[in-house]
Amino acid sequence: MKKFGISLAMCAILFAVSGLAQDNYIPFLLKESIKKNAAQFKSGIVGSYPRHTEEFNWVTDWVIYRTIETSYTSFGEPAVIEYNQGGNRTRNLYSYNDQRQETELITQDLTAGNWVNKTRQTSTCNSSGYQLESRSEQWNGTSWDLKNGTQTVLEMEGDRIHIATSKDWSQETGSWINSGRQTYTYAGAGANFTSVVMENWENQWLLSFKMEYSWSGNQVSQAIIYEYTDNAWKRSAKYVYEFPDTYSSVMTVYTDDGAGGWTPASRNTSNYDSHGNQTLEQIEIYMADWTVYMATQYQLTYAGNNLTERITQTYSLFPPAIQGSTSTITWKNVKKEVFSNFASLSTDITLLPDTGLSVFPNPAGKQAIVRLSLLKAGSVSLSVYSMNGQKILEENITANGSDVNYLLNLNGVRPGSYLLIARDKQGNEIGKARLIRE
Repeated sequence: MKKFGISLAMCAILFAVSGLAQDNYIPFLLKESIKKNAAQFKSGIVGSYPRHTEEFNWVTDWVIYRTIETSYTSFGEPAVIEYNQGGNRTRNLYSYNDQRQETELITQDLTAGNWVNKTRQTSTCNSSGYQLESRSEQWNGTSWDLKNGTQTVLEMEGDRIHIATSKDWSQETGSWINSGRQTYTYAGAGANFTSVVMENWENQWLLSFKMEYSWSGNQVSQAIIYEYTDNAWKRSAKYVYEFPDTYSSVMTVYTDDGAGGWTPASRNTSNYDSHGNQTLEQIEIYMADWTVYMATQYQLTYAGNNLTERITQTYSLFPPAIQGSTSTITWKNVKKEVFSNFASLSTDITLLPDTGLSVFPNPAGKQAIVRLSLLKAGSVSLSVYSMNGQKILEENITANGSDVNYLLNLNGVRPGSYLLIARDKQGNEIGKARLIRE
């Protein structure tokens, strides 16, 4: 008995084209890791904290659409975002836990001079940062009504997830209903793992998909996907991940050709600049060769480290191909954002004026990427000091005369504020920055 009629080969293509398969089939463990990294890009303006934003839509020229006023927490996340569109004012109110994860988002409308509740999104996380519950609620005038939500029940083996069971909220029964389960097996002490996805069908757990994930260093490199059909696992698709620089990534999807090989199906490219802001999201499909199916690009303007303007442009293969015209990439203006009145926050990184040392993310979790630019060839030491001058951590790296991106492991560093100093082999200081461990 099989619940799904769509093959994972098609889901693999949908994954890259529309993201439909991502939420359903990526293991909970990897999804949570992606979520934590994506939080650094939540505002879309990494390292900049604009209090005032003007948004424009493209007609035949740029036309003002709305203005946005933002206030921030001390650690750089939005506290209140207020939108003014033609005199209609709405706002978002954000709350966070001790791990600086978003736990509540309330939307409100300004009505007759008073802010009136509209919707609420809440999240509950455990001490490891995994999301255990998410609720979507609507204000009925006196209280919040639960409309939909998800729960995740984790069964652990030490510090590793063994089973993650998902539940969905049913308004019909007024209770949480089992919807999916993922089990994990690990390759020894390494990061490689296999996840088996089961779907709940008529109160029975049915095998659905299996994913074998491989890692290179701290990054996922490959996932082989199997579909359970005719009481057996059948190889269906493969995702290959590449990371050309600190922030950018390329995910290529292949489908099983039935003869032991792989056929390219789709490719998703995400590019970011040296500030960590996205410059391109491009999806290609394989039709004799790689053809851009749809894409979004961002033209960015900076004043120092602050992003002052972002123009969003899009491209789609259709309708030009339907009309029979030449399929050339022609970018269409969509939106322009102008940022100003920047906040100065305690999380800002202090750089020496004559060096290019930076840390991302900052605040950092268990790991941080240290970027050193314009280095001479030779060894470099990275030292982390507490605010009272005690050396907490030191690691040595080798520079080859070009930019260096180094993954600094902070597992043994307690939450707090530190000083990161880079020195050459003679002990000369070549760069320093404030580092916050969350």
